[in-house]
Amino acid sequence: MLHKDSDSCSNAETATTASPTPTQAVASEKEITSLFVTSNVRSRSQVLLATAWVTVSAATGRTLSVRALLDQGSEMTFITERLAQSLKAKRIKMPISISAVGCVDAGTHSHAAHITISPLKEKTPTFSALALILKSLTAYAPRHISIDSNLNHLADLSWADKNPLSADPIDLIIGADLYAELILDGVRKGAIGQPMAQNSVFGWVISGPVSSSTVSAHSSVDQSPAKAIAHHCFQSLSLEQELRRFWEDEEIPRQSTLSELDKQCEEHFRLTHSRRSDGRYIVRLPFKRGPPIDIGKSRIRAERMLQSLTRRFKERPEHETEYSEFLSEYEKLGHMRKVSTCPLVPDQCVYIPHHPVIRETSVTTRLRVVFNASCVTSNGSSLNDHLLIGPKLQTELPTVILQWRQHKYVYTADIAKMYRQILVDPRDVDYQRILWRSNTADSPAEYQLLTVTYGTASAPFQALRVLKQLTLDEGHKFPLAVPILQNQIYVDDVLFGEDDIDRLRQVRHQLCLLLQLGGFELRKWASNSPTLLADIDSTNHGLACNKSLQVDEQLKVLGISWNPSVDMFQFHVELSSEIPNTKRSILSTIAKLFDPLGWVTPVTVTTKIFMQELWKLKVEWDHEIPPDSYLHWKNMYSKLAYFRNIHIPRWTHQGSELAHCELHGFADASLKAYAAVVYFKVISRSQKVTSTLIAAKSRVAPVTPLTIPRLELATALLLSRLIDFVQQIPGFQSYPCYCWTDSTIVLAWLNKQPANWKTFVANRVAEIHRLTSTAVWRHVPTNENPADCASRGIFGDELSTHTLWWRGPKWLPLSEEHWPIQTTTSSLNTDLEIKKVKVHHVQERTQWDLADRYSSWPKLIRVTAYVMRFINRCRKIKTDIDKSTVDGGFFSNRKCNFGD
Repeated sequence: MLHKDSDSCSNAETATTASPTPTQAVASEKEITSLFVTSNVRSRSQVLLATAWVTVSAATGRTLSVRALLDQGSEMTFITERLAQSLKAKRIKMPISISAVGCVDAGTHSHAAHITISPLKEKTPTFSALALILKSLTAYAPRHISIDSNLNHLADLSWADKNPLSADPIDLIIGADLYAELILDGVRKGAIGQPMAQNSVFGWVISGPVSSSTVSAHSSVDQSPAKAIAHHCFQSLSLEQELRRFWEDEEIPRQSTLSELDKQCEEHFRLTHSRRSDGRYIVRLPFKRGPPIDIGKSRIRAERMLQSLTRRFKERPEHETEYSEFLSEYEKLGHMRKVSTCPLVPDQCVYIPHHPVIRETSVTTRLRVVFNASCVTSNGSSLNDHLLIGPKLQTELPTVILQWRQHKYVYTADIAKMYRQILVDPRDVDYQRILWRSNTADSPAEYQLLTVTYGTASAPFQALRVLKQLTLDEGHKFPLAVPILQNQIYVDDVLFGEDDIDRLRQVRHQLCLLLQLGGFELRKWASNSPTLLADIDSTNHGLACNKSLQVDEQLKVLGISWNPSVDMFQFHVELSSEIPNTKRSILSTIAKLFDPLGWVTPVTVTTKIFMQELWKLKVEWDHEIPPDSYLHWKNMYSKLAYFRNIHIPRWTHQGSELAHCELHGFADASLKAYAAVVYFKVISRSQKVTSTLIAAKSRVAPVTPLTIPRLELATALLLSRLIDFVQQIPGFQSYPCYCWTDSTIVLAWLNKQPANWKTFVANRVAEIHRLTSTAVWRHVPTNENPADCASRGIFGDELSTHTLWWRGPKWLPLSEEHWPIQTTTSSLNTDLEIKKVKVHHVQERTQWDLADRYSSWPKLIRVTAYVMRFINRCRKIKTDIDKSTVDGGFFSNRKCNFGD
């Protein structure tokens, strides 16, 4: 999308082979890569690009006529900074990196704006777009060309650009996000080497080569290089989004507080939900304001998106078949219905575009239809913009897994079509219309989506809130099932277990009955015991071999699954044969490592350290990293494959045979990173001892250096937070807890009150005291500290056999008398953090009150004179005050005041 001039030399072959390549959008947040090609080949021909004069407006009401370039090689629309300022358009933060051909970094642009585009002389149709704002768009400007008879084949057409050969600047580039909506039927071609015209809503757009006969005799093209510009722009999952997911996985889960909008959404559900006679729940869409809502027209865009989808299906007919089957089932199940009448309130009708998502790893539905309720309408707003998201009801995956690990016998299942079992109130279904045709020869038909729709902002909240309401309404009949629906569901997966097979069957039975009362059904059963599957239809559990534990499998380099046949967690790795070699591609790869409980922290911490080192090197985003760094990365990357050798037992050996349990946490820091790890020690009634790795977390050391003691203190705080998280999970509460560090200085800090230390230390000590008030802090030698490898990092081939990491120190299974002997801490280094007490003493000058102390004035004078004489004699200063004067009581004020 960057159309820039270049003086670089290339040959004619290079220019002719630089053609755009097809791309595919995979996410709503974008990383834009734009390519341009210039040639120094001298030629008497130039190429016209498709330009049009259009009307552009913004929400401010300002309207301008600008020259636009129609570019189907870009998946996004762009406007100039000049146009954005003229429209006074409201800016939206949207950081996007742009790169030119050859990985030339063109910088990151931070803002976009909602605009509306319409034909120059007509008010309709209108097209809404989110346009990225750039300082300049293109250097395209054909010059010194005059029209002659070679363009006669286009002369009778109404051109979208009255003078396509003019040098008027381009202030708008319309990308493929709108291109399909703008193009109409009709193409006019001329002879070889002549431009063509394509009909559009703006008029006929002219593009193609201008032959030498059309070039003016006064042209200077022979003296200047011709410019061949190849446009290509693609969308991919943004690095920002990938990194955000990565850091969210790395963060220790914490409870969030409800915002006012969250409270509004909860109250809306409570007041508006209802049930049918068959038990199914009916919900209303939780609008921020309304209905009615201030939303624009959406049908035209939905039609254009359907046309684009139809063209894609011509290239992949198998996808069209699967897509049709999916929506046919949607209609057959009563989840959508065809409507022939116009909506009662046309301006309160929203047509939602839809597209396929292919999940190659899915064992049931490979193709899934996703509804894009974030697609903007003619006024720049989308349906999702008007909907409340609702409070987060989803239990964190680490919490679900740790609860599930406590049981000897377990089940997993998922709720079939969970969202689609919840009905939308008939008053709101017109906000969920789609266009579809099973036969491409037919006109698009209108359908109403009658259930909660995947892709709407409120859908996750509504689904989980309905399950919660089901437990409130019917849970008293099935007490064994209630805790499962409240705490042991992740998205639509249910993970639960018991220590007794018969009791687990009872739980399963109650759970199925409770869900059936709400219209839900469990499917794809899996268990670590064949006995538990014996009474389940084989068609309902034969597919569930390995259970994936992440939502978005296709976006992960490293993922976790559960193998029920051996009751083990396993890691699956998907490495590209081409090793990433730029900062952008490397960070994207690192961000796809999925390890929510930190089981492979010793390896993932090396990738985080490497990430920080790339930042310090200040390598450009799309430049190859230095050779030394690449060799280190290549070694690290290739050894990620060894994760396939790692198998982690699911069960933590809790249950009826449990006699005693302990939590042990270890903390360690290095100059590059710091880490914490928690183990669960179980002693059975038969005195069998097992220790299980529960969770671990790591952080890279700050770029601004800290002293090792302060890093060790930060590690102790990280461990405290991790311990606190584990202890809040049912089944891990109220057990003895021991926290271990190899820093005697940190132990000395923790042994005193926070008020004794400087602010940095005091704040952290205070939080550690609060989080681990029931824990015992002890010293562990460095060579026996399992967190040591997690703070320094190791490669993937070392981890699978690293016993210290997987089991903890050798003495951990032993009784307390075999634990490390505690040493006394020297105060030499701890004193450096002692808070210095500064006293500012202010003495108020008191008023002279000697006159109030003596009733006789002569006596006061006499006493004062004696005192002054004594002082002067002590100072060995001669004065003219003699004894007779003092005794007589007569001397001047000067002698009294200055007797010295």
